[in-house]
Amino acid sequence: MPHLIFVALVILALGLLTSISLMAGFHLLLIPTILFYAPKYNWKKFPKSGWALLSLSVLLILSVLANHGLVAKPMKNIFKVKYYLLGALSIIPLDYYFNQYLNPEKRDRVLKKLWVILLVSSSLATLSGLVGYFTGFNPLRMVKVQNARNGGVFGMLMTYGHSIAWLSVLSVASCVHSRKVEKFISSRWLFMSTCISLIGLFTSHVRGAWIAFFAGCTFINKKITAVLLGLCLLGVVGAQVYNPNFFETQILRKTSNEERVGSWLAAIKAFEEKPVLGYGYLNFEPYSREIKERYHLPAAYFGGHAHNDTLEILATSGALGVICFILWVGFWILETLRRKDLGTKLVIPFIVAFLASGLTQVTFNDGENAFFLMIVYALSVVL
Repeated sequence: MPHLIFVALVILALGLLTSISLMAGFHLLLIPTILFYAPKYNWKKFPKSGWALLSLSVLLILSVLANHGLVAKPMKNIFKVKYYLLGALSIIPLDYYFNQYLNPEKRDRVLKKLWVILLVSSSLATLSGLVGYFTGFNPLRMVKVQNARNGGVFGMLMTYGHSIAWLSVLSVASCVHSRKVEKFISSRWLFMSTCISLIGLFTSHVRGAWIAFFAGCTFINKKITAVLLGLCLLGVVGAQVYNPNFFETQILRKTSNEERVGSWLAAIKAFEEKPVLGYGYLNFEPYSREIKERYHLPAAYFGGHAHNDTLEILATSGALGVICFILWVGFWILETLRRKDLGTKLVIPFIVAFLASGLTQVTFNDGENAFFLMIVYALSVVL
């Protein structure tokens, strides 16, 4: 079982910014270890944040069951609750593996391997996306791509943008505390991979991801944040000189702004209609256009999710779902702050970046983003 946990973590590190299929493999390998160690686990030490996340998972399932007549494929929606259910339960085998099976020296070696694999795979994904950005052909995906923005290997701009923003926050925080992380990764490689990630983030042109990154960085070091913000503004000016339409098409995006406002208002109306358990997990999107038309909201032609994590949860699982979500994030923050160690300095900026991402995009429901979010959560609790 310990070897299975290690292989699962390696697969996840390889796939975190490259492949949803690899990440699904992580879940498949992790399930037997959860089942094996759960009966032996001391549940008294299970964190409050973990109980809140499990409660949220149950609420999401109940929201689908309560709306089974409105949900096209109820079992499909229920199946996707696995991201949060396994995210919470993964604490059990990871706790055994890192805190009981491995001694401190071996644990550091394993973490070093996983960190190097993640940074190498993410750097290759970003570089492949950059080739596509400049040439129109992504070599790792082996496909022609729209070269106006960098989508990494995912190809999904929002997914890649927010994932690389979260990784960039962790990387910048690690650079600031490089002396403390030297036993896991060399400063030279860390700095180089961080630069690659930042270039990938900028060329994704995902505005919400930029906001998330700078929000996270303000909790790392304000001077460094100011320098990075200056570089970003300089990059925008340079891009505008190179492409006179850059600011209007990549920064202002008036149509995109209108679509988001319409989605936010529609999510609020959905909550007003079904305040207790909402429309059902993942079930706001099929009804968003209908709700907009019914209430004469902006961008009624545009159907999609709420483009905001909290509003999406309100619309799909109601007040009960939002309460559990807030409890999970709140307990996670409190548990991280109480540590007062390196984990606090790395994870708090990450949580802030995640929350900022959720202001303009639904990252909590996005499978690829959810894998990233859940493994950072579980490891931050365990290590």
